[in-house]
Amino acid sequence: MVEGGGEGPTPSRGAPSLGVLVTVFHRSRFYRDALASIAEQVGPLPRVEVVVVHSPDVTIDVPARFNTQGWTCRAVRSEAVGEGPFLADGLDALATDFVVPLDDDDLWTPWRLATVGQALAAVPSVAYYHNGQEFVDADGGPVTAASARRHLRRFSGSPRGTPVVVGPASLRRSPGRLARWGSSFNNSSVAIRRSVLDDCVEDLRATKRLIDSFMFYAGAASGGALVFDPRRLTRYRIHTWNRSRGARTLGPFERAEPSQTREGRLASLEAMGRMVHRRGADWLVPWVDHDRTYFDLLEGLREGESDRVRTLRRSFRLARYVRYGDPVMNLVLVFTGAAQAVAPGVAFRAYWSEDPTPPAALAADGPR
Repeated sequence: MVEGGGEGPTPSRGAPSLGVLVTVFHRSRFYRDALASIAEQVGPLPRVEVVVVHSPDVTIDVPARFNTQGWTCRAVRSEAVGEGPFLADGLDALATDFVVPLDDDDLWTPWRLATVGQALAAVPSVAYYHNGQEFVDADGGPVTAASARRHLRRFSGSPRGTPVVVGPASLRRSPGRLARWGSSFNNSSVAIRRSVLDDCVEDLRATKRLIDSFMFYAGAASGGALVFDPRRLTRYRIHTWNRSRGARTLGPFERAEPSQTREGRLASLEAMGRMVHRRGADWLVPWVDHDRTYFDLLEGLREGESDRVRTLRRSFRLARYVRYGDPVMNLVLVFTGAAQAVAPGVAFRAYWSEDPTPPAALAADGPR
């Protein structure tokens, strides 16, 4: 299905073209809001294409406003299993300089695409861009940043200031500054150069989970610049089926299913490790090892791991990588793992409590 036509805004001169790639996984509740947030983009926009990749059980309704924007919107049916293969099925339908993913349950603020286009035009060497988030609930109402961070188990706070341009040398030299520069956990806040994904499309297909991490590693391994923009241009939805928040996820036809994430996450990180090695970016191997160790311990906590020796070993391994990514969250998880080793039941109940509260010293905006 191709929709197009109409008189749209004049493309912004000098800005690279943007290919919006929306992924709709079996969930029909939220995706219309996601598409509406694309249609409501304003400002000096670059050339935009829209592709919606959807599972066979979902029929896509394209907003009529896409016609007035003058945008092409193509729906691609995919039976792929996993985030990476699903996204890769839509990649071939785009012919743009950058790919801009949007998950079916997230939203964009009206100035998001214009701001991204300006940021990319300002840094010709950029390979990867990530902006900040504001948080909303299932109905689109505001959620405070502190509450959202508690639900997502991210206590390091929200970066402020102006966009930061980071090169691979800076990442390599200061792996603990990523939390100060900006987050990289939300796929709907990313823009990545199309050629970067083309160079590792088979690795993308091998990545069933943690696609936001894949985007970061692909951008960093490319040798190009990375831009971290603290402006809150993405609305990240906190809802009952958010995989970061609960033990269950929403499967086909919106049925509740157990969220068995350990195998998929660790296998995806193996694929990322192979990708960075193949691309000659072995300096990223410790980063991937950190993530592998982090999620190994985290999944043990989610699952209520009762083997105390195994838990302590996982905690000690993560302590070796404490300076990578988000040192604050690493420390929180190391100490939580130690607590689980002492009292597994208590730690498990604390993790799944409705209002997990970080240590008092971390409850504000974290260290700067």
